[in-house]
Amino acid sequence: MVRFRPARGCRAGRARARGFTLVEMMVTVAVIAIVGAIAVPAFSNMIRHNRVVSSSNEMIAALQLARSEALARRSTTALCASNDGNTCSGSVGSRWIVLSTKSGVPTVLRSITVHPGLRLVPSANLAGSARIGFSSSGFVQVGAATSGTISLCAADLGGDNAVDISAAVVRIASARRAAGSGCSAPGDI
Repeated sequence: MVRFRPARGCRAGRARARGFTLVEMMVTVAVIAIVGAIAVPAFSNMIRHNRVVSSSNEMIAALQLARSEALARRSTTALCASNDGNTCSGSVGSRWIVLSTKSGVPTVLRSITVHPGLRLVPSANLAGSARIGFSSSGFVQVGAATSGTISLCAADLGGDNAVDISAAVVRIASARRAAGSGCSAPGDI
């Protein structure tokens, strides 16, 4: 005759239950909630910071394209604000184009749109025209000046919340700075 022997640690006749207890499940949910509450604000700040960085990198790339095309085409080329994507406007907005003009014929080389959550603040040299031009020799032309700076700012971001993009003589540079919640205007180089 064969006898049934219960597994170790089990009472005779009962199978051992598997899974989580209610207490274990509640502790796990509480730990996940605490970690989530800490991570979400930091993640949203990281997203805002990345928006500033990616938009400033696009503006720098557009300035470098404008300068290189001015030299290559031996024509006047500019990075300027645009309302329609085809012509330059005098006001700073979120849409910018690289416009090359040779023999009076304008050609749009590139169009970029800055994230709508960012503010673009021009320096004093750019305030009236919102245009950074390059001569056929690659020198910067900002009206009568030879330099101009555009600041991309996230007002809701703390610390270094702005990137200043400057074009001076033949140099294009960027620098991070704290512009405050009002996104103060950058200085010219």
